[in-house]
Amino acid sequence: MIDVINRLKDDIQLGNDWVYCLMDAIGSWSVTEETYRGKNFKYFIAGEAFDWQLLAQRLCGSVNGLIPEDEKENILILGTLPDRLKTDSIASLIKSRAGHAKYRGFLNYYYGVIVEEAVQSAVEQEIHKRNISRSAKYISNDRDQAFIKIYDHSIEDLLNMYKLTTSTKYRKGLSLMQHREFTYWLFQFRVKTSDKAKVASDTNKGLNYLERINNSGVKSRVNSVA
Repeated sequence: MIDVINRLKDDIQLGNDWVYCLMDAIGSWSVTEETYRGKNFKYFIAGEAFDWQLLAQRLCGSVNGLIPEDEKENILILGTLPDRLKTDSIASLIKSRAGHAKYRGFLNYYYGVIVEEAVQSAVEQEIHKRNISRSAKYISNDRDQAFIKIYDHSIEDLLNMYKLTTSTKYRKGLSLMQHREFTYWLFQFRVKTSDKAKVASDTNKGLNYLERINNSGVKSRVNSVA
């Protein structure tokens, strides 16, 4: 994909807004997985969820010095656009500049990874508050209880199921990429095994959790969808 990277460099050097140049490059990028400088980059989780930030990281790393560092960090880490583009969103830019296929993948990633993580955090927060009220803060595992409540299985059991069904191999813990893949697997597992009312209720908890974070003034990578 050298031609895509070269065009990205040329477009930025010609004075075009780097954000739009980046989105055009994302739209032109056709490789779904690659090994670059000894690191594996997998841009589509389960062939469905488009990790646009990982691809953006890869592309921005190829044009070092051409992008303002603060703006680059905001889009790569927080998922927020520069102030001059505040009327836009990452979702709208991907849809208009990268095409419908990547936009659908973006939504899969948003709901399957970002919102799913928020569901876990929201339920864990509920359980933590309940445990404190019961003076059980130090004798319980809030996170494992949250997973049992959401998925009806412990984290350890879910990890073993994930390993068996996907043939994933790991030693101690999960890498960031494996964590995202596991989270997306959990999302699919929840949708398949829970009744529709519970799926909707838990998803709303995640969405409300994200909204609270954004309304509190704490930036997060997810506010780009709004």
